[in-house]
Amino acid sequence: MPRKPNPRTRGRSPKDATELDERFLDAVGQNAASQSPEGTHPPERQTFGQSAATWMVVAIDARGQQATLKKLALGGDNTLKAADVIAALHSGYHLVHGIDEQAVAQMLERALGNPDKVLTCNQVVARATLPVPGEDGYIEWSGDLDKEQLQKAAGAQIALQAPSLEEALASNPCGLLVEPGQPLARLHAPTPGTPGCSVFGVESRLPGRPAPLKVGPNVRQSDDLLAADLYGYVGYAGDALSVAAPLWVSGDAMRAVYVHFELLAPAPALSDDALRAAFAARGIAHGIDEQAVQKVIGATLDPARRKHLTLARGSAPVAGVDAHVEYTFDPLKRAGKIMPDGSIDYRERNIVIGVAEGQLLGTVQEATKGQPGYDVFGQPLPTTDGKDHVFKAGENVRAEGDPPKQFYAQSEGNAHVAGDTLHVKPVYVVSGDVDYGTGNINTPIDVQISGSVRAGFKVEAGGSIAISGAVESGVTLVAQGDIIVSQGIVGDGTTVAARGLLSMGNVQTKFIQNASVLAKGDIEVGSYIFNSQVRSGGQVVVHSGGGKRGGSIVGGEVFAAQSIQARLCGSATTAGTAIGISPDPVLAIKLAKVERECDVLEDTLERLLHSLGLANIDVQRLKSILRQAPNARKAQLAERIDKLYKTAEAREKARAEKETLSGQHEATLAEAFIAIEGTLFAGVAVKIGKELWVADAELKRSRIFIGEDGIEHQPL
Repeated sequence: MPRKPNPRTRGRSPKDATELDERFLDAVGQNAASQSPEGTHPPERQTFGQSAATWMVVAIDARGQQATLKKLALGGDNTLKAADVIAALHSGYHLVHGIDEQAVAQMLERALGNPDKVLTCNQVVARATLPVPGEDGYIEWSGDLDKEQLQKAAGAQIALQAPSLEEALASNPCGLLVEPGQPLARLHAPTPGTPGCSVFGVESRLPGRPAPLKVGPNVRQSDDLLAADLYGYVGYAGDALSVAAPLWVSGDAMRAVYVHFELLAPAPALSDDALRAAFAARGIAHGIDEQAVQKVIGATLDPARRKHLTLARGSAPVAGVDAHVEYTFDPLKRAGKIMPDGSIDYRERNIVIGVAEGQLLGTVQEATKGQPGYDVFGQPLPTTDGKDHVFKAGENVRAEGDPPKQFYAQSEGNAHVAGDTLHVKPVYVVSGDVDYGTGNINTPIDVQISGSVRAGFKVEAGGSIAISGAVESGVTLVAQGDIIVSQGIVGDGTTVAARGLLSMGNVQTKFIQNASVLAKGDIEVGSYIFNSQVRSGGQVVVHSGGGKRGGSIVGGEVFAAQSIQARLCGSATTAGTAIGISPDPVLAIKLAKVERECDVLEDTLERLLHSLGLANIDVQRLKSILRQAPNARKAQLAERIDKLYKTAEAREKARAEKETLSGQHEATLAEAFIAIEGTLFAGVAVKIGKELWVADAELKRSRIFIGEDGIEHQPL
């Protein structure tokens, strides 16, 4: 039986991997941009009349629902009239609707009482006319049909999409069969309502919402009447009314089966024409079994029993062979050989494929023809013939033939196959150490260093980096391909990043000590990882070479997307070791952001509902609240209700995105694991996804994974 961690040890947490994820994304160039909030602007002061000393300040809300006079200065002019102020509202603030002339006159009268002083007030001088909402549309179902029945009947449509016929039958749905022309529903349109108008003269409407019904496949609409356009199973799901042909088609389109599920009502008779139309609707045009067709047409099927019969089969093809290049060398990259001391012999990795000038590199083998086959849709299967492909000569490669048939090296160098293009690239060779004699290296090609990279130096390569020696403190290595370090990577401030733009982005080295290593692909270590920050987009493997420390992860943090494999994890004397699975950093960060967005939207929705005195969104109640509100509050309430609807819509979108990302995240986590072949010491923190477990005792030969109850472990 699998052993489960003690839940009392879940309180401790290692340093969160988010910062490491962000650095990983920086390293591979996939970090997301942030958004900035929009600013707001204060009301502007406008002059009017004959003097610059005559001015006003009017505040207008962003939606043009209300204009408020904040300040009025007459500059000593006691000849001004209300018409002058209203004209200034027109010209200075573009207010053309809903001006309260009485309020304007009252404010002017107050100002004229002491025309040399600035009148400070808070008087609404213009209000928008609110729109009167229209009535919502609604559905009138035909005959004996009703919404609940049609929603239940949609199960037959869903079953027909099952990947296997066994799953379709096992779901055992109940369906409703309809015939062409059969009325299904009448759609009553919403009313437009009475328009409103902003203080700027912009008209607005609140039409009623359309009935929650969309015209789905095989349903035709004539004016307001919806009718079946096909013999098949009718259903109402996701606000869509649709009819599906009663045919299950295999995923490879090699078999079409008539399926008669249990029915909620007796079925109309199936005619030859109706079945042919169903074939046409599904696109079935090949391999039809006419005897089986006549058998279905002549059958009287019991509504309470299910039946199925194969009506069409495709003819299988014999696939040809795709065009390809037969190379005169091995183009595949391999893992470097792990030596007994844990070092990496990168010569075994095939990272450098040396070729001579004039050497034949490869010959194109043309695609071959295969025996054609057809699926039940009458389409030739895509694998019938081998695919033709044009291969290209890249840097320092000569092609013969049009299109190219053979490739030759034009110079001595390193052979690279990048997709459909063959290159011979020079290798930047450092015969010794990278130090003050060479300086920092930044080159678009592969780099091969026979010595070490000394403290504080930087090597950036547009290809891969191979180092025979070690990497010292404060070194930066950045490669678009792989990074191979025969000896170790050591030192505070040392950063190694394999971005994987030209290859898998793997890192191989003897050991990692007090350093930061980020790889888009796998990280393979010959001996040990000590007190380092390690992040892999693939797997981390620590071999047992190089003495008694071999195969150990001690101190620091080691996270991988797929798996971690080591002999020892933690130690009896060193604290602060954290290991874990954090699948796909890009996905993890997207999921974290959408989860935060969901929380914010939920809080906003609760506050809006609470301010309206509601527990949930009730359309009729909201309309009633708006109708009964005093005129002075209608604009504010309308704005709040509008924000409520928009927030609810945004929340649903965020929830859908969260569900999709969570599914991907959980599927990845379900396959991930940590394998410790020796001892996992007490105090080691293990994090898989959001689950955290801290070992309260030593574990021997354990496989750690995410189970139904969180993090679990079992013997290897």
